[in-house]
Amino acid sequence: MNTAQRFEFESEYEPQPKQAILHRCPANEILYGGAAGPGKSHALRQEALYWATRIDGLNVYLFRRTYPELEKNHILPSLAEFPIGYARYRDQKRRWEFPNGSIIHMCHSQHEKDIFQYQGAEVHLLLIDELTTFTEFMYDYIRARVRCTLEIPEEWNHRIPGIICASNPGGIGHEFVKRRWVDYVEPYAFRRASSREGGMLRSYIPGLLEDNKILMERDPDYIKRLDGLPEPFRTAYKEGNWDIFVGQMFYFQRDHHVCAPLPIPDNAQVYMTFDWGFGKPYSCGWWWADADGRLYRFGELYGWNGTVNEGIRQTDSQIAESIIEREIELGLRHINKTPTRKVLRLAGHDCWAKKPDYKGGGQGPTTMEVFARYNLYFSKGDPTRTLKIRQFHERLRIPDEGRPMVQIYNTCKHFIRTIPLLQANSNDIEDVDTDMEDHVYDEACHIFMARPITPRIKPKPQSSYEKRIDNLYKGGADSYERMAIYEQETTMEHLQPGAVESLDAEEYEDGMMFSTMGE
Repeated sequence: MNTAQRFEFESEYEPQPKQAILHRCPANEILYGGAAGPGKSHALRQEALYWATRIDGLNVYLFRRTYPELEKNHILPSLAEFPIGYARYRDQKRRWEFPNGSIIHMCHSQHEKDIFQYQGAEVHLLLIDELTTFTEFMYDYIRARVRCTLEIPEEWNHRIPGIICASNPGGIGHEFVKRRWVDYVEPYAFRRASSREGGMLRSYIPGLLEDNKILMERDPDYIKRLDGLPEPFRTAYKEGNWDIFVGQMFYFQRDHHVCAPLPIPDNAQVYMTFDWGFGKPYSCGWWWADADGRLYRFGELYGWNGTVNEGIRQTDSQIAESIIEREIELGLRHINKTPTRKVLRLAGHDCWAKKPDYKGGGQGPTTMEVFARYNLYFSKGDPTRTLKIRQFHERLRIPDEGRPMVQIYNTCKHFIRTIPLLQANSNDIEDVDTDMEDHVYDEACHIFMARPITPRIKPKPQSSYEKRIDNLYKGGADSYERMAIYEQETTMEHLQPGAVESLDAEEYEDGMMFSTMGE
């Protein structure tokens, strides 16, 4: 009996439809992700077992971020699933050894620096569970160890060497995982990554709880427990929505906050907001306000080089020229660069700071001094971080009726891309993590602070006493006592028609109030 026959005979694994799609996928850099419960971890272990029993001398590396997670989610389940009579688990080395020389390494990397212990590894098949718990650097580093000197049969060399990852939304790596798979390739499709990002063939396989028929049959109440979670946990874990995740700073929903471009009313005030950047991206936004105070972002200019959080390194004069060119495109200037309408401009305080003059010595002109040469004049935005984050939340708040107080044209790709990905600062949950790509956020806050809105608080329900006072002011009763007795008689008549002839003041629900007033 050969290795493959032995595996097929001993394995009781029957993949469910989504798991089967994963196992048949021809890509070699795969993300199987989304909701909780579709059987992602189980599928990863079976991939490890499948290839380890078919290719002699294969090195499979299966990762979780911490050892307790690795033990609970993979080591202990593998002891029950893997063929003990055929393979052997070495507890001290944390690996499965097969008689054909293949090894499944059970790995973890709790701290980012721990990833360096795999520097010399030759990884033939890399499996990472809960990829969003890893940083982008950790993933790129261990991916660089994926290589193969074995002679792989032609029918399998599209998968080996290869990478398969599984993950829910949320976590420190959410942004790069969403960017590299969810936003990069359509579900179930295939797309080659750039050489700068490894050049592998990517595929994204979304997983939902409903895909796991076994779990749904054996524990039908599990979905109810997910429904009982507060947001954003419920949507992230149940629906696998990559726009909503645990740790998200702002609740941004495309259905509510994004709109198709609208014509700008002639009498609407137009604003421009600016956040400076050189090594990091700079961000410009153009807005107009309607009669209700609702803000519409209708244009933007983002100074990046195409890599996340890396600036295009333009000088202030180059930025000014880019702003003017963008305003021509937006119809805010004629082709000869003269304005077609007035624009109020806001920028951060750092734009008024002097910069070193590296060529002539001393201090060079400020950003605003350079912009003034191009007739671009700005006012200082309010930099108060605690207040601006409140205004941001208030603008994004989804009301019971109508649209939120900020609308983003669907052409403003960088606002739509970066705002949902922002996470709270681990040291101050009331602030944004400034290590993330927060430039659009900082820029947009200028207009939110310039046009603040009062937090809308639902009015407290009126007590019966307050309602009676209001009715007295409205008229229709010649005394407080008469009004109170009338209300009580009306209520009793409704409950028992014909039973009420008159009601003494002393019998009213507020006690002896009326007899005291009448004396």
